[in-house]
Order: sequence, then structure tokens, then C-alpha cells
Amino acid sequence: MAAVAVAVLVSLAMASQAGAGTGASAGSGASAGAGAVAKPKPPNIIFFLVDDLSAELLQYMDTVSGLAKDGTRFTDYYVSNSLCCPSRASMFTGQFPHNTGVATNKGSDGGGYRAFQPHEDRTYAVALDRAGYRTGYLGKYINEYPVPAGYQVPPGWDEWHVAAGGGYNEFRYQLTRYIKEETAEEKPLDSSDGTYLVDELGERAVDFLARSRAHAPGKPFFLQVSPFSPHSRIGAKPGDKEPRFPPARRDRPKTQWPAGQFPHGDCGGPDCLDIDVAKLPAFNEDTSDKPAWVRRAPIGPKLVKELRKDFRDRIRMVQSIDDMVGRVMSALTPAERRSTYVVFTSDNGFHLGQHRLLRGKSTAYDHDVRVPLLVKRPAAGRHGDLVTGAIAQNVDLFATFLDMAGVDAATRDSRDGRSLLPLIQGHKVKDWRDAALIEHVRPNPDAPGGPDPDADDPGAGNAQPPSYAAVRTAGDLYVEYQGVEQPEYYDTVADPHQMTNVPGHARTAELSRVLDALAGCGKQGAPDCWTASHLG
Repeated sequence: MAAVAVAVLVSLAMASQAGAGTGASAGSGASAGAGAVAKPKPPNIIFFLVDDLSAELLQYMDTVSGLAKDGTRFTDYYVSNSLCCPSRASMFTGQFPHNTGVATNKGSDGGGYRAFQPHEDRTYAVALDRAGYRTGYLGKYINEYPVPAGYQVPPGWDEWHVAAGGGYNEFRYQLTRYIKEETAEEKPLDSSDGTYLVDELGERAVDFLARSRAHAPGKPFFLQVSPFSPHSRIGAKPGDKEPRFPPARRDRPKTQWPAGQFPHGDCGGPDCLDIDVAKLPAFNEDTSDKPAWVRRAPIGPKLVKELRKDFRDRIRMVQSIDDMVGRVMSALTPAERRSTYVVFTSDNGFHLGQHRLLRGKSTAYDHDVRVPLLVKRPAAGRHGDLVTGAIAQNVDLFATFLDMAGVDAATRDSRDGRSLLPLIQGHKVKDWRDAALIEHVRPNPDAPGGPDPDADDPGAGNAQPPSYAAVRTAGDLYVEYQGVEQPEYYDTVADPHQMTNVPGHARTAELSRVLDALAGCGKQGAPDCWTASHLG
């Protein structure tokens, strides 16, 4: 599925260009002679990647929202694909799905781990490992990654604490415990003791920090923490006692079993009963102007009631993410906090009734593809709250991490994205991209294999979009669907919630040309994706 991401990048701002790309250990610069100056230590990086976090949930997360203080907030950050596995593949490699070949969540359908595995030796983990980092991964990895006895740890990772599909229910899971310096031979696989998975990942993240100080003092570290939350359980059905979106038990209503700590549950400050999904922009709006796959009858009262409960449970779920981020941040030493970047983002968004679409993602509408990206700069660096409207994408994370590590530009800019570090530091960047590319390949519901955790429930309210390619600019959303003659177009300045489709708008001709270039960018004989992302 999807996921949102929070990243903590621990780095001296002035050291971000330090020569980590040589592969030498950080801080190992031996004096070459009298008066020689040691190289500054490259940044440590902690990357929190959450799953299916839609932008409206951020207001209920005080700790995560606080990352914007003395930080940088990206208002126009878009994922390359609003499906979990293709989106994560873009993050790991810095490439769009049409260049990774990871199209869906299932290996039998052109995606999943089977499609991603050939890329494992070219992810940012491998590059950071070569740059002298101690690396760790916790949580959800890639759909259909197998976790048998003697599981395979992908290249570049020194610690590997990854759950299989059981992680979606948050309580009944298995978690690997690979620690290069301690358990490399036995590769333990731990069964859950009933601890909420987000809490377990927070504990292991704090332990990773302590082990990095013990096993690799003076070296930079990269830690990625990727909870399954706030993704839904697999196989949830109406009437189940366990919520479709399962919060930690402490965050559930006190009047329900198992009882939580608050009368109506913990929604991060507001009373949960005062929160109504029907107040979301475009909820249950008239879809007669939309493409045929979207058009449907209004959502009835019974379903609205179910979606209202789902929305509140998703807000309750993210309280544990907020707690986890705070716990990890508190575990940093004062020296580490002075040199720490904190970045928050998600693998995709989510919809709950907007445009009469029930539960899901996969669309090109903002609620599915435009997700939070927050970056807290080091305390020793520039102060002040910055906001940038530069169009950023998840394909930029590969180059951003490598840039912070001081890896050379030729390596970090060799993919489809570009480093966000100059924007994070408040610099003006000439010739930044004008357009984001969004792709989607309609999954085959009959593809062999286990259940797809992102498969929509059957029924008219959850129709999957056809395969499509879309372009998003500062003022436009333009979508071309496979097998559909008319495009879909929204003026997102006048219509920010995509409620009035104008397929015959004058802008569509130009945007069609832009999309033609982006949809095949990076292929042999086509322009590179950075060039293609610029208008005219």
C-alpha cells in the first residue's frame, strides 16, 4: 500500500557537501600534514515513511506538524504513483514507474517485489553504505517481500527489522531482527508479543541509535522507519469488532472494547465526535462532470456513517505515529539535534468519500497524490519557518539523501529527480521543474497470488480508474486515461479541490504535449525526465 514518510536527516548544514562520496568513514580525515583540517562529518539521516497518510491528517499530529518550526514545508509535493509499491520504488531509485518497471503491487501483475528486486543494488541505501554510513530499515518494505527463515537482507543495509504482510493488522506480525554486528549469522525472526507495531518500531529505532553510537562511533547513520499505519487492515468487513483502521488500544474510545484512555478516543486534541468526514472538500460532490469511471449516485447515510468512523479511526491511528516521531527525536543527543534535518512525507494519500469515491487511492486527484513533506533543519543551521511552492516529487528523495551525504552531483543527478536540499536550505533554484508526472497502471484484480492490500472493495463506489498518465503544474491537473477519448482537466487555482472538470479547456493542448514528453522520459531516444518537466 501506501505510505507517508517522515525523515530525520542528521547533518551539519555546512557539511552537507562534504566528500562522503569517497566511501571513507565520516570524521576519519587524518591529518595530511601540519595545519590540515579534518573533513566535517556528513549528515546522519533518519527517514520516517508512513503509509497512506492523506494531507488532512497532518493537522491532528502536533509533533509532526512541529517539524515545520525552523524547517521547510513543501506545499506542492506529489508522488509519482498513488499506489504503494510503485511509489516506494520511485523513492528508492529516484525514477518514475515507467523507468523502474514497477507498475503494481503484485509480481504476477508487473509489480511487487519481483519487479523491484533487480533494483536493490542501486537504491540510496547502497549509495549511502558506500559513502560510509551505518544504515537501518524498520517496518514495511516492498509488497510481497518474502520473510522466510534465513530471509535475504537487501544490499546496503546494516540493520533490517522488516515485517511481512501481517503488519497491516498492527498486532499479529513477525519482524526480522538482523543486526550486522550481532545477528548476521542467525537472522532472527521475532513473533509479535501483542505490542502495537508502531510502538515496536519506535523502540527499535531508539535501539538503532544507541547501537550506532556503540558499533560505529563517529560514523554517520541512515535510519528509515516505515510504519504500516495509517493503512487499513487486510480483509476488513462491515460489522467486524476490530476497526478497519486499527488504532493503538490506548487511542480508542473508552466506551468500547478494548477500552482506550479517552471517552471518545484520542484525536490529537479535538473531541473525536466533533470531527466529521463529510466536511472534507469535495466529499460526496456531484460527479456528473467527471469521466464515466467516477460518475455515481450519492453516498447514502449508512455509508457516510461508516466513512465517518473510518476517518476518526485514521486520526486515532496517526497519534501513535506522532508519539513515535517524538520518541525518536527525544532519543537524539544534543549534538545530534544540532546537526539534524527532519523530513516528513508519505508514499501516497487516500480518499474517503471525496468525489463519491469510497475508500482508496490510485487517482490523480490531490487527496491521493499530494502529500505532506516537512523538513526540519538542524538547530545549528538557518532558523525561521520556510514555505516553498516548488513542485517536488518522490523521485527527488534519492538525490536529496545523496546530496546531504555529500555524494557527487554526477551520481545523485543521474536519475529522474533532483536534490531538494537547496530548497530546504532556503536557496532560490533557477530552472526548477514546472510539472509533476503521475502514472497509474490499473491492477488486474484476477492476477494470481495473495490479496492486494490496496485492492478496492468491489462495488460501484470503489471503481478503479483506468490506466492513466497525468501532469500536475502549479495551476493545472491534466489526465489522459487509456481507452478514454476525452482528457480530464482542472484549473487548480480557481478549483483547488478538482470539482469542475473542463475537458475542452484551452490549456489542454499544451499540457498534452508536456505529458507526451514526460510519459516516455528517460527512455532511449526520449528527453531526460528533468528536461521534460519544464514547460516550453
